[in-house]
Amino acid sequence: MQVRVRNLRLLRWSRGPALAAGLLALLLSGCTPGAYSLDFFREMHYQQSQRVLEPRRMPPPAGSVPRSGSPPQITFAEARDLVNPIRRTDLTTKASADLFAVNCSMCHGANGDGKSLVADRFAAQRVVPPADLTSSRVRDRTDGELNWIINHGLGNMPSFRHLLAERDIWSVVLQVRTIQGQR
Repeated sequence: MQVRVRNLRLLRWSRGPALAAGLLALLLSGCTPGAYSLDFFREMHYQQSQRVLEPRRMPPPAGSVPRSGSPPQITFAEARDLVNPIRRTDLTTKASADLFAVNCSMCHGANGDGKSLVADRFAAQRVVPPADLTSSRVRDRTDGELNWIINHGLGNMPSFRHLLAERDIWSVVLQVRTIQGQR
């Protein structure tokens, strides 16, 4: 009798890990990607013989399809020759002034002269203050260089690449030129 009870205990104990392994396998089979949780019979379109029968795909010509999904990256030196595509009209002037007021004036000041609450706080912290957009240093930059600086940031100025559309960045460049009285 003692042997029989002992064998039953061993039998119960040995079923525990097997049951746990079976439950784990069942659980993991539901987590596999694809249309079927367990693919015992491979479908025809997954077979190598089907791939051989497909027509050969030609790659697109170089430069015809963007692979990164983002505009091409250019250097500061390459940006020098870019021309602002936004032309000055009453509508673009108003839109560029609004964009500047929302995105730039808190640091560069409403007049672009670098006088603002943020500039005062930077000076108190002994940090380089925002640039005076009417200064000769900024005036001497091309529109393409200003676009690059707004896109990528410079010094303490953050990048606006992910905050503003490319057309809006060009509008801000137009507003900087308006503040400078250049156009």
